[in-house]
Amino acid sequence: MKKAFLIGAIGGTFGLFAALSIILTSTSNEFTLSGVQAALFSSMGLMGAAIAESEPRFAGWMLLSSSVWILITSPLAGTFSILYLYAPAILILGLAGIISLREPEPQDDI
Repeated sequence: MKKAFLIGAIGGTFGLFAALSIILTSTSNEFTLSGVQAALFSSMGLMGAAIAESEPRFAGWMLLSSSVWILITSPLAGTFSILYLYAPAILILGLAGIISLREPEPQDDI
């Protein structure tokens, strides 16, 4: 297994757990919406981690974009107070994306 897969899977799992905790403890519709969006983008990060071995460039962009979109969706709730719950997922998914982008493309043997 590659490092990008392991780190991306950990980051996506952190993101899903943070989103689930936000959804279950939400006090307003904005918090619930932020949790649902974070869950969707965390699952996109998990998909990026799953293809990191065969398509490292595409997976890297998926991991980085999921990290950025989670960062963007947390202030939609009207407050930055929930950002600390998403921070580990954002950092870990971003790190996995950078690692995946730095890996060389696999060569096809013909």
